[in-house]
Amino acid sequence: MDRRGYVMSGLSFLLVVPAVLLLAVFVDMTHQGGTSVATGLKSDAAFYVAENLEEEIPSVGLEVLRSEAEKVVETGDPLNDSEATVKSDLQKAMDEKTCEYQKSTGMRVNCTILSVGPSADPFAVEVNSTVCTSKDSVTHEERLKQEISIKDAESRIPDPIPFIKCKAYGGVTNTSTRILYGSSLEKYLKNRNISNAEAYENATAPLFIKKCPYDPYEYHGHSGNHVALKNCLENGYFHESSDGACFLCRLEGKSTCPHYGFETFIKTRPFLNKTFNSAPCSSDHVIYNDTNPDGSGTYEGNAIEYYTDGTSHFYIFLDNGHALKYGMI
Repeated sequence: MDRRGYVMSGLSFLLVVPAVLLLAVFVDMTHQGGTSVATGLKSDAAFYVAENLEEEIPSVGLEVLRSEAEKVVETGDPLNDSEATVKSDLQKAMDEKTCEYQKSTGMRVNCTILSVGPSADPFAVEVNSTVCTSKDSVTHEERLKQEISIKDAESRIPDPIPFIKCKAYGGVTNTSTRILYGSSLEKYLKNRNISNAEAYENATAPLFIKKCPYDPYEYHGHSGNHVALKNCLENGYFHESSDGACFLCRLEGKSTCPHYGFETFIKTRPFLNKTFNSAPCSSDHVIYNDTNPDGSGTYEGNAIEYYTDGTSHFYIFLDNGHALKYGMI
């Protein structure tokens, strides 16, 4: 081979080396790209499972609240610690959900309920939790603060207070929408030496918690012929109240509590005439405020006629504070 042959072989070798290097780089990039895509897919999957689990908490929590309220309604026995009970029940229910997700996705899935308590919105219960999902080296974790709404009729959360308070006085019955006191509420009030307890014989109250749509509340009295108040009483709405108990405290049989709560009106039977000029205030937190042994927590309200059909007269009993709140003065 002459000198020119050696030169050509050398040039060929120099051309081949870069090509080999470029091919090695391309193969490595392809491998890294495949790894990145796989990691991204795992990350997306972990995120979506966590997102689905996050959406489950309020709906599962609502079922837990309904279940606990129904137990109290059935037995008349209050919960000792509603926050701890609901937290424990919700944790068990979410543990079942995480097991289902683990089986269907092959991921490690965890949901820890950190706390359950009153919300700034009285028609909600606050839940704090952590949700963690992981696959291989990919982990997605979130700290959540959520609210379980109980404001709508569709939630079907019964008010437990009447069933607890009247248990020892004959109990109450109910229709699909109303609580029927019979003589139990009258007996409850008489046992506490409350004047004019007879006004609440055969009284009724709403069974399910529903937030009143009439806002501001003054409209109850300002509407023509008190039509808003009449509709409110007939539909059994509940109202925000700084004096009324929150839902979790109601489960414990408390009519008042330090949290921002709600109240509803106990509806007296219709009268043929103005039998009572005054009687215990119709707000449920006033009727059931038995924290003071002397009965001072239940104070009187003045009789206000809000409707008559020409024969029967329908009254609500309100003190000045409640009358002002609902636009009756």
